[in-house]
Formats: sequence, C-alpha cells, structure tokens
Amino acid sequence: MTADPQPASPPAPLSPPQKRSLPAWLLLLLLTALLYLPGTGDIPLMDRDEPRFAHATMEMMQRDTWLIPYFNGEYRFDKPPLTYWWMRLHYLLLGFNELAARLHSVVAVWLVAIVVFSTGKRLFSPPAGWWAAVGWLTCLQALIHGRLCVADMPMVLCVTLTMAALLELLSGRAVSDRRFPAAWWQLWLSIGAGFLAKGPIALLVPVLAVLLWRFAFWRKPAPWRRLGMGWGLLMALVIVAAWGIPALMQTHGLFWKVGMGEHVVKRGTQAFNGRVVLPFYYFATAFLSLLPWIAFLPLVWKHLRASWNAQTTLLLAWFTAPYLIFLAYATQLPHYVMPGFPGFFLLLGATLAAAPAQRGISWGLFGWIYAALMALVAMAVLSLAWAGPWVTVDSLRWVLTAGAGLLLALVTLGIAVERGHRVAMGLAVVLAAGCLVPFGKALRAEHPVIRLAPELAQVSGDKDLLAWGFTEPSLVFYSDRQWTMLSKMERVKERLAKGRAGAVVMLRREWTLSDRIKQWRTGSPITTSKDNQQEVEAVCATLPGARVVDVEGYNLARSSWVELRLVIPVKMQE
Repeated sequence: MTADPQPASPPAPLSPPQKRSLPAWLLLLLLTALLYLPGTGDIPLMDRDEPRFAHATMEMMQRDTWLIPYFNGEYRFDKPPLTYWWMRLHYLLLGFNELAARLHSVVAVWLVAIVVFSTGKRLFSPPAGWWAAVGWLTCLQALIHGRLCVADMPMVLCVTLTMAALLELLSGRAVSDRRFPAAWWQLWLSIGAGFLAKGPIALLVPVLAVLLWRFAFWRKPAPWRRLGMGWGLLMALVIVAAWGIPALMQTHGLFWKVGMGEHVVKRGTQAFNGRVVLPFYYFATAFLSLLPWIAFLPLVWKHLRASWNAQTTLLLAWFTAPYLIFLAYATQLPHYVMPGFPGFFLLLGATLAAAPAQRGISWGLFGWIYAALMALVAMAVLSLAWAGPWVTVDSLRWVLTAGAGLLLALVTLGIAVERGHRVAMGLAVVLAAGCLVPFGKALRAEHPVIRLAPELAQVSGDKDLLAWGFTEPSLVFYSDRQWTMLSKMERVKERLAKGRAGAVVMLRREWTLSDRIKQWRTGSPITTSKDNQQEVEAVCATLPGARVVDVEGYNLARSSWVELRLVIPVKMQE
C-alpha cells in the first residue's frame, strides 16, 4: 500500500538564487548604479544645504585647508568635516559638478547595503541579507537622500557599522577570544567617524538602542565586557579630538559654540525656519519614507513576535531609537529617523526569507489598502500636472509626472514582491530608475540660477556680486563666486553708487505653493507672495545703459516660482 502523496511544497518566489555567478557586493553595486546614478548629475542642487555643502568643499580646496569648512567666504559650522573630505576626493576625480558633489552619498548608500547584507546573512540567512539590502536600496527615503549632497548618508553608514558591531558583540553566538576582536575595532572606529560625519547623533542612536534592548525589549543580562568601553571610548575620543582640538583652537571655540549650540541644541528646542511642530510626525512620514516596504509591517511584527530573541529585539531597538530621539525634537524633517531604517530592513529581510516556509507571503488587508492609497496619491499628482490650470509650465508637468511614476514604480515593486513575480520586480526597478532621468532634466531646465550662470560668468572677478530678495546659496555654487546677500534695498543702492558692484540679482516677483492653495480654497485669482517690481524698476532707472537680463524659474529651496532680474552696470560692460 503506497503512502498518500505529500502536498507539494509552496514555491519560494521570494528567495533569490542560492548560487549566483556574481558576488553579492557586485550585484548590489549594479543595483545601486541603476537606481542612483541616472539623473543624479542632472538634478540641480536642491534646498539650501546641498549648494552649501558642495561649495564649502570647493572653498576648503581653494584655501588648501582640511580643518574648517567655509561657505561664501565665511565659516560654516553646520557639520563636522568628514563629508567635505569625502566629497573632496570625488571633486579631484570628476571635477566640480553635481555628480561629484553627490557621489559620496551614492557610495555610502551602497556600503550600507553591503553591511546590511552581511549582517542579515550572519544573523539569519543569505536570502534574508539579500532582501534586507534590496529593501534598503529601493525605499523612497534612501532613493532621495542617497543622491543628495549632504552629510546624512555617511552618518547612516557609520551608525549601521556601529549597530552591526553591537549585534555581534552583544548578541553574537561566537566571538573571538582576542581582547579586541574585529567587531570591537569596527564599533569604536565607526562611532568616531560617525561623530565626524554629523555630530552626536552617531552616538545617541546606538546608546539609546542598547538601553531599549536591555531594559525594555530583552531584559536579560548582556556581555558588556565585550564592548571594552574604556579603551573604546578613548579611541573614539582620539579620532574626534585629532580634528576637533585644532578646529576649536583655530576658530577660538566658535565651532563648538555655533555647531552644537545653534545647529543641534537650538534646532531641538526651536522649530527650524518657523516649522509647525506636529505630533506623530515621524510615524506619519514613515508611510512615505519606507515606501513600499512598510506595507509588510504587520507581517514583520508577526514574525518578530514569533522569533523574539536577543538579535531580533536589538534590531527592533535599533529601528525604534531614532523615532524616540526625535519625537520631542522641535525641528522635524522626515530623514532624521533614517539611521534606524537598516534595523527595520533586517527584520523585513528575515520575514521575507522565512515566508516560503509559512506558505508564501501575504501582506494582508493593511498592505493592499496602503498600496491603493499610494497609487491614488500618484494618480492625484498626475491629475494635478495634466488636468486643469494648476501647472502651466511643461517642464514642471514632467517633474510631477516623473515623481508620480516613481511612486507607482515602488508600489508595483511591493505588489510584485507580495505576489512573487520576479519579472515584475525587475521591471518596477527599471521604471523607478527611468523616472529619475526626466525628473532631473526637467528641473534643470527651470532652474533660474542655472539660466543666469552664463551671464554671471562674464562679470569681472574683481567686482562684487550683490543679491537682494533672492539670496539662495545656489548663486554661490553655480557662479563659483562670493556674493553679498543684502536684505535692504538701500544697501543695494549704496553699493551700486560706489561703483564696486559688478552685477546685482533682484527678486521681482514670487509665487509659492501656499498661494496656489489659497487660490484653490477661496476661488480668487492667484496673487504673488512678493511683488518687488516697483523697487527693482527704480534701481534700474538709476543705471542708464545697464545690461538687464530677466529670467524666471522654479526655486527648489522654497518650492516657489520666481522672476529674477540681473542688472550689470554699464561700466562693467565697457
């Protein structure tokens, strides 16, 4: 009598091939290049921080200094120097351009993926490490900040290295008998480097994560002696002091007073740029920042509860720590909590890798509702771009279209993973990469400072450049010149009268997003936030024969449409 046939095992659509012709680091490099290089050299430097970081590095090179960053001829105390040092290498290799300025973030996001992969492989399995790394590379917040010229990705890399070392030292099954194993060196070197990347957050996240793990999530004795805190703290302090002491001496203590007092403490107690403090802000932004992978959150939580151990609880503490740190922080920005994302993706990787043994993957009702809502958001953006009178500039239509396409591509990726369709996964990744090319080119076409750059290049280098009403740092980067930013028109007139001004850029009119919203709510014609036409014309009347160039475009720093006037006095033309 033959035994009843056993039911066929469910397919394992989520597990990557166990034998790969290429090593994991190279596959992750190719995926990073596909997702992060297209459009990165075309997108203009955005917000105010990008051009400041980018040109501060240029000014450090021009001054031949490694200690103190400068921007527009003045000290820049916002961040420690690691990002500037890293960017400097890429400038030497590729020249002064947007791609070189952002390449450190691209490289850092790839290195985070490698650390995540190796950690997931060691803690769980190679498929778990693979899906954790892929999840990290394809989440929306990483796709944004992985191509920005700021200090966040180097800091996230250092925190990831720190937490990976803590996972091995505090919850690892086997640790080297050596007094200072490799994980010990990794822990304290990355803490020192992390402080040089973005200050105390690189230490606060690991400290709070360990405290949460020990006293809230795991509550069992931990092998603290493995951390070697005495010698470790000393080594980290030496790394920081090697730069910090000379920097403090050279600036007479201003680097600490301004860098910590203004840019860390003050931002924690006072909302930056008058932002409104919103409760549960970071929990709400997680639904965009972790797109599409937060759709698996209920499944991750279910798997976590079923595998509650020293490793998984430390990963949970890692993910939770930044949210608790910034919960009471007055200045709220969605990327502040990004140092905890690798912890989430390691838990996600373990969940997805275990899914075949649990009869496949299904994100349930929560996931489908979330995917539907994100798809509706993308469709709303497309409607905003192409239906009605809201957007009247073709380039901005394509910016919105590319953004909506990226959202739809990520939603599709999540659905493809849930359904186990590998071809659809690949197509979604290619679509996401493809959307970033027109996004960058369209934004560049409407950048007002880039439009002015050829005219500014003709102004003599021994003359002053003045700006009034429009004082964006992009003026400094795209002209590679120092600017005098003036808040009063009387100062502009005084400097023009002295004959030292080679050119002046003035804001004629500006329309902000709030103006559009007000028009939508009231039904009234759109009005400008600022209308300086009379003052600008009055200045031009005092400069007969001056060369006048009018441009308009999209100001990325304020999400506003601006009309600018460049005036070059007649003496300069002669």
